Amino acid sequence: MCRELTEEYGEEVTKLCERLVETLSESLGLEPNRLMKAFGGEDKVEAALRANYYPKCPQPQLTLGLSSHSDPGCITVVFPDEKVAGLQVRRGDGWVTVKSVPNALIVNIGDQVQILSNGIYKSVEHQVIVNSGMDRVSLALFYNPRSDVSIGPVRELLSENQPALYKPIRFDEYRLLIRQKGPCGKNQVDSLLQADDTSQI
Repeated sequence: MCRELTEEYGEEVTKLCERLVETLSESLGLEPNRLMKAFGGEDKVEAALRANYYPKCPQPQLTLGLSSHSDPGCITVVFPDEKVAGLQVRRGDGWVTVKSVPNALIVNIGDQVQILSNGIYKSVEHQVIVNSGMDRVSLALFYNPRSDVSIGPVRELLSENQPALYKPIRFDEYRLLIRQKGPCGKNQVDSLLQADDTSQI
């Protein structure tokens, strides 16, 4: 029963991600399927569902559940623990704890959308804190481009006055970069910034 529910949940959230990608594409003034094409096509994108368990810690100020980072993929949809807050997002130089809303999902933009949109959309820098008295569980679905697709700013968003800000990189190479360096804020996506380039996809 649990397996069937999990599979059904994963399928429905994947459909939600497909609609969100279309909406993001249209909001950029692009064809509805433009970003999906850049990700490798609807039947080629990858979706992975992961359960996260953060045990209680008597001295939560001494540890993090997950260090500061932005998600490497396209979109992350989180079903949070409604009893225990733990997700924090960066605002300026500080952190804001995200309060859970009953029956609501949390949607984070990932680095690949930031790159494709040429910085119009920003990926969300976030971290996870632990609680002193309660365990915390969350369920995250990661919606990612095809591994061998080269991701760079969409050509329709570029002009002489708005050149490409990011160097193209294959998604599997980008994930490897993150695995080698570990979570470190937005350093990975910022490392792709370039002063002047006309690379297009």
